[in-house]
Amino acid sequence: MITAKNFQTRGNTPELLAPAGSRECFFAAIDSGADAVYLGLADFNARLRAKNFTTRDLSILVPYAHSRNVKVYVTLNTLIKQSEIAPALNALYQLDQLGVDAVIAADIGLMRLAKDNFPNLRIHGSTQAAAHNGYGVDFLSTLGVKRVVLARELSLEEIEETTKRSSIETEVFIHGALCYSMSGMCLASSFIGGASGNRGRCTQVCRRRFKTDGINTVNGYFFSPNDLQALPFIGKLIKAGVACFKIEGRMKGAEYVSTVVKAYRQAIDNPDDVDIAEKALLFDFGRAKTAFFMNGMRGEAIDPNRPSGTGIFLGTVVDVDGGAFCISVIDNIANIDDLTIERNDRLRVHPQDGFEGVSCKVACCQSINNNGNLIKITPSQPLKCAIGDSVFLIGKGSVNTDINIDIDTGINTAVNIKPTFPQAKRIADSLTPQLAPDNTVNKNSSTKPILWFKADTLRWLDLITATPCQRLIFDADVGEIEALINAPDILKTWRSRLSIALPPFIEEPKLALWRGIVDKCLYAGLRSFTISNVGHFPLVKGADRIVADSLLWCLNRFTRAELLKRGINNFVFSWEDEYLNIRDNVYPPPQSGAIPAVAPIYGRPPLFISRMNPAVNSNDPVADPHGDTFFVSTKNALYYTLPTTPVCLFAKRKKLSECGVNDFLIDVSFHEPSYELIDELINGYKQCVRIGGGTIFNFKAGLK
Repeated sequence: MITAKNFQTRGNTPELLAPAGSRECFFAAIDSGADAVYLGLADFNARLRAKNFTTRDLSILVPYAHSRNVKVYVTLNTLIKQSEIAPALNALYQLDQLGVDAVIAADIGLMRLAKDNFPNLRIHGSTQAAAHNGYGVDFLSTLGVKRVVLARELSLEEIEETTKRSSIETEVFIHGALCYSMSGMCLASSFIGGASGNRGRCTQVCRRRFKTDGINTVNGYFFSPNDLQALPFIGKLIKAGVACFKIEGRMKGAEYVSTVVKAYRQAIDNPDDVDIAEKALLFDFGRAKTAFFMNGMRGEAIDPNRPSGTGIFLGTVVDVDGGAFCISVIDNIANIDDLTIERNDRLRVHPQDGFEGVSCKVACCQSINNNGNLIKITPSQPLKCAIGDSVFLIGKGSVNTDINIDIDTGINTAVNIKPTFPQAKRIADSLTPQLAPDNTVNKNSSTKPILWFKADTLRWLDLITATPCQRLIFDADVGEIEALINAPDILKTWRSRLSIALPPFIEEPKLALWRGIVDKCLYAGLRSFTISNVGHFPLVKGADRIVADSLLWCLNRFTRAELLKRGINNFVFSWEDEYLNIRDNVYPPPQSGAIPAVAPIYGRPPLFISRMNPAVNSNDPVADPHGDTFFVSTKNALYYTLPTTPVCLFAKRKKLSECGVNDFLIDVSFHEPSYELIDELINGYKQCVRIGGGTIFNFKAGLK
């Protein structure tokens, strides 16, 4: 049995960081041996569906943790809209007074505001900031960040190389749920579910069951990865110099937190003997496990036939009898010997479409055949389920989860804080010019609009030549870029208007390759580059023009101001942005010297960008439970999941012009080049009418 160890004298071993989505989890983490706990407030955190905490809670819990030599980190790791700047400043002000040990942030503007206004508040860069190489880590360090949570898609060797060349601490995930898309690069929840995963409202689209759309229809959980378990790599990660090991799970219960923290405490303190920890993790009640990229992605991380719910998979519902249901139990459940279902065990029943399941306690369990592979469950309360639903064991009633909490006198040690930062409104409004009475700045402007295109193949360039395109982003594979460099006729036509895009993920070993490609472009006279990650800035030194693409997430004017200081000439609004935030963010108007904003008004936004091959063939159409269709395409060794239905904001162009947007982007990436499509696009653009049944995404409904 693993027990918590006195961890006040561990020396320089990596910090063990545990999740806390509730008070019970907070105390479970401390009681089980965590060195630090991370948690979220009611706003601005990437797990808004967790119970989370108030500043009043923290006024008691932070002193409690500190009295036990445990640190407390608070997540403000979502993207911040312009209207949220003042509330975010108030949150930082309160956390500064509370003496939390760090704030985990993702928004560039918020990082800058924290550094300038709360210099004693330690900032950690969230994995949502998408840092995956040393350049990205170094960029965040210039914003005052002291530690960076690296992308989960890195191999052990890449983590080691990045950590060695980084000037600040690195943190890595070692256990828990994985996202199919790289963190900070997911639009699926926003596009399909109407709630942004980048703003803490993920609807777990990747966990749903999809089907192929063809003659031979196949159903499967094509985008649902197994859970990470890096237990065998703990010793090597320690030697690599990683400062902190992070456990995922703010949506999970105290039993999970206690089990996993104790297991990794054992592994960290005894890295050469992990057998005990390995056995304990059989009862973390997560999904099947994968080493993911720790071992270079040898082996599959997705089983499309396995239901996507968390817990130990027991089997499927084969009959529903009033308030009870029967389960056909699978053989060799999770390789756990003699696992039985008993009274007070906790189950979750997941519908076949992969949507959120329902939980229950077992009131009665009985075998109804001699083999014991067919059992009847009577839940403590009635629940709705159907034949074919999946059943998971999510907790054992026999496991004692009571934690000895000596916090009865904690209320007397609560920290009194002031809730409102006196300068919050002044700072939030500091980049806001005086608005015209009708809240517009450009309604009667005679400035002609600037039309941008984005394309991913040379075949598009011939077709676009005859259009009014004034600037073009070439977002192509390495081979296409090199073909362009060696095509003098094409260069002659496009050189002054073309910007070369770098891929959103460049692992450490490929930095030299992309620096070489940039050098070749500069030598060929291509001096404009489009970047989409914080690690791209050093790669494009020597450029005459730098465009910040939508994945740099410029949702507020403070991010925009920071990008301007870094040499950005244009920035592209996020595909998931809304009209009201675009209007707020576009000020000051272009003539004031601020970065001109580019609004994407047509294209297929990548819903997932992944280093992981999904369990479906590229370009095969797949459909979700709502009947929406998608396909997967590859570029620069990344997998892009695209909607069949494009976003089209042509009908909103005049509205955008009235609030100060003068640059418009038509993205034909992941489209088959054709003159017919070009004609349709240009006509729709000129006439300001929506084409092809396109969606307006969040433009009117709002970015939630």
